[in-house]
Amino acid sequence: MLPYTHFNIFSSYIYDIRFKYINKVQIPADIPLLIDSLSKTPMILQSFLNDMDRARLKTRRKADKWSIHENACHLAQAEIMINARFLKFKSEPAPIFEPYLPGNTIDDNELIRLDLYEQLNAFKKLREDTKEILSGFDASTWQREGSHPQYHTYNPRILLRHTLMHDHFHMYRIEELWLTKVEYL
Repeated sequence: MLPYTHFNIFSSYIYDIRFKYINKVQIPADIPLLIDSLSKTPMILQSFLNDMDRARLKTRRKADKWSIHENACHLAQAEIMINARFLKFKSEPAPIFEPYLPGNTIDDNELIRLDLYEQLNAFKKLREDTKEILSGFDASTWQREGSHPQYHTYNPRILLRHTLMHDHFHMYRIEELWLTKVEYL
């Protein structure tokens, strides 16, 4: 057997395990896994925040770091931009993107003023919207290449992975702010 190949006894295909055939069209096999993981982030975040002392959520434990509250609200705010990017990939064959740099484009106190629970509900709804947008992608949409000044290559699959890593980066930051002694931040 060739490397990365697998014979599926339920079909007549021998296929590369890095891809999934859907209606005989090749879509990267990790796409459903990534989408499923993304759909769980709002529940994980909510559960995580429920364990924390509410009095500490808005505390900026270090001058150059967002609070727990700000990290959580940022996930909802960023999801608006993420949805717009996926929609752009869906509607344009070679979309061009601008960097999203919240530290440079929003007031330093904007996130702290937002209602955390409204933002968590918005995040859940926006993530459901993201999943719905992605369900409409066909193989050709997943293969589109966009242009982004920060990255050498940019396509929907990279954006999907980037979104998952972004979620986990901020959830790690939240845990770090919750648990870590200030001298170790």
